[in-house]
Amino acid sequence: MNGFGLLLTITEPPPALEAEFNAWYDSEHIAERLSISGFLSARRWVADGKPGDGKYLATYELVTPGVLQTTEYLESLQNPSPWTRRSLENTVVFRRWACEQINPGDAPPHMMSYALFVAIGDAPPEHEDEFNRWYDEEHIPLLSQVPGVLRARRFFDPGGTPRYIALYDLADESVVQHPQWQAALRTDWARKIDKLTAGREWLLRLYRSYTPGA
Repeated sequence: MNGFGLLLTITEPPPALEAEFNAWYDSEHIAERLSISGFLSARRWVADGKPGDGKYLATYELVTPGVLQTTEYLESLQNPSPWTRRSLENTVVFRRWACEQINPGDAPPHMMSYALFVAIGDAPPEHEDEFNRWYDEEHIPLLSQVPGVLRARRFFDPGGTPRYIALYDLADESVVQHPQWQAALRTDWARKIDKLTAGREWLLRLYRSYTPGA
């Protein structure tokens, strides 16, 4: 693996424990992760939606995906603090992806983004090549031209469910309503990909930047 790495988690605590969950994340967990060699940055995001959809997203930028195989990181997983154990054991949603950046490969996140659109999906093996060509040759280029799209990146987690992740750093939440964004979803090739991937799980969610205490 040669691209930058990304650790992405979608979590949601039960409402009664949400304040404690956020206090743990903001005062302990982020700092612990950033103290590990190879972790470059971390951000949290929050979405509106139905309970159980996965209210919180965290993105951890890594020097390489191999950071998640180091002794330092694995020991942190095997020896969680009591607060970490309690916070994670009580989540109603916990999903995790350990990724390599595949497009463009070495781009950092845009630190001025206020919102993040996340598309996590997959394609049947017989259509995977076309799925990737569509993403890299049409979909990412079109969405990258939409005003307010600050950066577009793709990631792959070979063990993920689903395996492909696209992250779009946005100036604000309204960007996804722009006519150019909507037009990119309705091209002939996009409609074909929709049919080829029908029946596969897709997670499509707009998150906004999380502010501690807000």
